[in-house]
Amino acid sequence: MKILVISKSSQLYSSQRIMEEAQKLGLETKHLDVYDASHWSENERSSSTVVFNRYSGILYDDYDLQLCQSWKNNGALILNPIEELQTFRDKLSTHIFLNNLEVSCVPTRAIRGKVTRDSLEGIIDFPPSASVHEDEYIIKPTRSNKGLGMSLCRGMDSLYTQLESYYHFKDQRFIIQPRMKGIREYRLFFIGQSVVGAFEKHSKRQDEFRLNAERSECFSIDPKDLSDELTSFFKVIQRNTNLFYGGIDILETDNQLYLLEVNPCPGFEALEKVCDINIAKELITRVHQNIVN
Repeated sequence: MKILVISKSSQLYSSQRIMEEAQKLGLETKHLDVYDASHWSENERSSSTVVFNRYSGILYDDYDLQLCQSWKNNGALILNPIEELQTFRDKLSTHIFLNNLEVSCVPTRAIRGKVTRDSLEGIIDFPPSASVHEDEYIIKPTRSNKGLGMSLCRGMDSLYTQLESYYHFKDQRFIIQPRMKGIREYRLFFIGQSVVGAFEKHSKRQDEFRLNAERSECFSIDPKDLSDELTSFFKVIQRNTNLFYGGIDILETDNQLYLLEVNPCPGFEALEKVCDINIAKELITRVHQNIVN
């Protein structure tokens, strides 16, 4: 089995760890940034048996997926499935997919074209809920990670001013959500049929509206101790996708749990360090077992 890791840099934590563990197992491994050094031609092939696509999708370009499709057509195993990498790297596509499932999601809107101040209230018609901050909104780029590019708007006037700017600069690739009254977030990391690691995130600052690992205090959870309600989110994703591995982000408010995101290319630095789990080795080992069997 030969392994190719494609990502922006071989020094990114998760890319580096996958290569380290593969090499320890005696597997031929290499890295490639396809956006820096690659080309496509008819019958384009991968030199490797297994391709880990570690692009998060923050670039508005799917060249990596197009290359992966060509490699797949010629026999390479791409992790994860290309169709689901496409769906879950885009926040609007993600919410369209999740809204079809029997699971609680954060209300979401998307806008194209010019809107007036008067018409905006009819568009941003989020249902009243004890789980949201009244008249506070978050704008998220459709392709982003680690909370980068997000904006918090307090009041409809603030939201309208921000949306007016997006329209003026001809870039409306965003979604709008109410700001939730989150107590904590959970990250579940699964491989195959099981959750192999989990942790909860608590904001380091009371006014912080982004709860990625870098802005939070993280606490390990043994997967065996996950509540049935938390585990049910994983089971829904397991039943409705073909993901080999991934991360699931869940928000807890005083009233209920909400599925925030499914990440088919999750970083696992926090997971390995907080939970003391060798995720990279687990990934390589399970892929190798599946191929051998």
